Amino acid sequence: MVKIDKLDQEIMLDLQKNGRRSYMDLAKMLHVTEGTVRNRLKRLLDQGIIRVTAIPDLEKFGYGFMGIVGIQTRLADLRSVAEQLAKYPNVCYLANVTGQYEFLAIVLTRSSKEFASFMESVIPAIPSISRTETFVTLNIYKGRGNVLETAQLIGGLETAQPKK
Repeated sequence: MVKIDKLDQEIMLDLQKNGRRSYMDLAKMLHVTEGTVRNRLKRLLDQGIIRVTAIPDLEKFGYGFMGIVGIQTRLADLRSVAEQLAKYPNVCYLANVTGQYEFLAIVLTRSSKEFASFMESVIPAIPSISRTETFVTLNIYKGRGNVLETAQLIGGLETAQPKK
């Protein structure tokens, strides 16, 4: 498990709110030097604790319809089904899970009609899929599109005490 201190945590929390904030602005806000912020960010990036990425607002591109699909399949074909489903760009999340289904998928489309077309053409083309259950998203209260809301988790991480 990775250990971070309070300063690392504060840097990550602030960058989640504004990923374009400068080293200088972060340093002023956190009452440390710019070099400290630069070194901390370099270490967080180098260790793979955080990564910098641009996250488009897919609704602005017309992808406002989200369906969550539970998928049952033969266990012997698990990897094959995962590989086939992962090829489709509309499948923006795919996880092998326990319980009634082998997979949960989040599928983004422009409309319910496009989602229906996906379900009618893509799913039947994978013969190992035996059953699906579809949940249509009505309202999203936390997390948008392919962005999981993690600020509260980061805010609650146990942190190591800074070295004196």
